[in-house]
Order: sequence, then structure tokens, then C-alpha cells
Amino acid sequence: MVAFLGWLGSILYLVNHGYISVVKNWRNDIYYGGNLVAALSLVISSLFLSSYQAVVINTFWAVISFLLLIKVDITKVAIPKQAFYVGFISFIGFCTWSAWQSGLTSLNFYTSLGWSSSFVFCLSYFLFSSKKLSHIQYLSFNFYASVALLPLLWQQDNLPVFTLQICWAGISAFGVYKRMDNAHLID
Repeated sequence: MVAFLGWLGSILYLVNHGYISVVKNWRNDIYYGGNLVAALSLVISSLFLSSYQAVVINTFWAVISFLLLIKVDITKVAIPKQAFYVGFISFIGFCTWSAWQSGLTSLNFYTSLGWSSSFVFCLSYFLFSSKKLSHIQYLSFNFYASVALLPLLWQQDNLPVFTLQICWAGISAFGVYKRMDNAHLID
């Protein structure tokens, strides 16, 4: 049952991510409703695997999706885009230090990359959902976050989420490519 929930959540997330990456006039209720079900499925399956970065990411996504489905205006929450960028750069610095201290194939480095992914996935989802990140910025950060999480998920043997992240990276890259003609210098 746990494996079924993991694969169900992964497939549903991919369908949703493909939906907003390809469809220009996507509907909030479809996207956030699908994300809510996917997130809850992956929280349960990842808990059983002790894959805590995946639990944090998906719990956060479930909360945000639920709030948006019940029409809570999250745009009023004061998380500036600049704070996200400072946090992201700080995590990159920490990951670099971790790689230097422990090596590129160490669990410490994989764990720091995993937490950087959690930070980026959570806050980029929030900022995108509250209309503070453009579509192309959101997809670009999702590409980073999905790739950064891969080594740790592989080590944790969390195959549903590992597969999800490989596909997520591809869909994000495709979405960025499809939206490049809509990118503005201020984005």
C-alpha cells in the first residue's frame, strides 16, 4: 500500500507539473487539488522510508495547496523574493562547504543538497502561488531542486520520489524552454 501511494503521488504530481508547464491558461482548482492529493500520498510513503526531506516538501505543498483551494489569500504573507534569494545563496554556500569538508559522495553533502532542495521547492512553490515568482523563475528553481534531491533519494531508496524528480527536472526544463519567448528582462 505504501509503494502504491508513493507511485500514485509521483504520477499525479507529474501530470500536474506537465499541465502547468504546457497549458498556458491552467486552472487553479485542478492544479492545487491534484497537488494536494499527490502531496498527501507522498508524505505517507516517505514517512515509512524515513525520507524526511520529501516529507517536509510534501507537507508544505499540501498545506499551501489546501489553503489555496479554500481561497485563503496567501499573497498577504510577507515573504519577500529577496529573502528567498538570500536563503538560496546561503544554501549553495553551505552545500559547497559540505562538499569541501566531506567530499562530493558523502552523506553529509547529499543531505545538505537535500535540504537545499527542500528550501527551494517549498519557498518557490509558495512564492509562485502567491504571484511573487514568474512562471519561468518557478520552473527554473524547480529544475534545480529536483536535481539537487536526487543523490539523497537514491541513497534512501525512495524510488517513487527519485523517479518523480528525474521526470520533474525534464518537465521543468521543457516548461522553461516553452516559455522563453515570453520571458522579459525584468523576470
